[in-house]
Amino acid sequence: MADNLKKVLIVDDEETLTWSMARSLSKDKDNYEVLIANNGGEALNFLEKNKIDLVISDIRMPDINGLDLLVKIKKEYPQTKVIIMTAYGSADVQKEANQRGSLYYVEKPFEISDLRKIIIDLIGKKKGFRGKVFGLQLTDIIQINCLSRLTTALIITRDGEKGVIYLNEGEIIHAECGEQKGTDAFYKILDWQEGEFVSNVGVTPPIQTIYQNWEHLLVEAMRRNDDKS
Repeated sequence: MADNLKKVLIVDDEETLTWSMARSLSKDKDNYEVLIANNGGEALNFLEKNKIDLVISDIRMPDINGLDLLVKIKKEYPQTKVIIMTAYGSADVQKEANQRGSLYYVEKPFEISDLRKIIIDLIGKKKGFRGKVFGLQLTDIIQINCLSRLTTALIITRDGEKGVIYLNEGEIIHAECGEQKGTDAFYKILDWQEGEFVSNVGVTPPIQTIYQNWEHLLVEAMRRNDDKS
């Protein structure tokens, strides 16, 4: 199978369900490869060893539940998209799944054809953009995302360091850089003079640690930069 083929990981402790889903989804084998994990631990092992593009996880599992797995994926593998599925649907569970970063929430039983459409929509389109930050300031890139009211994870790398700035409908909600989170992480990232960025459109913030509006944050970042000059 081609190394550059997208990978979809199904996580559920019901082995018959994962087998049935994998068999049905194999119709799209030219678009993506299907992997199976029957518990959260197996799923994390797959994520460590493979570049997984999409995880489809049940909520109720014996070792690591789906919501906790979702949080871990969003923290350690922010570019991996997640669909949560459950037989115990409720508005509260759906809200919590969305807040933790789930892109879709599906209730069992569901039509496999509907799930196939969602998968193709999520991994078949190359959303967002890649680029290098040279000459153009990172504040300009963030401003463009904010004015466009995007929900995105802006992943910035520089000399082996990585930072992530999360936007929700154009507002800066969360940032991570090393051990730092929130505004400390945000200002640390904006202190970088050059680097590379990926805007992963559609990824929602795993938590909220930043509450100031984006205009205030960018003005403060530029003021700090001027103070260092």
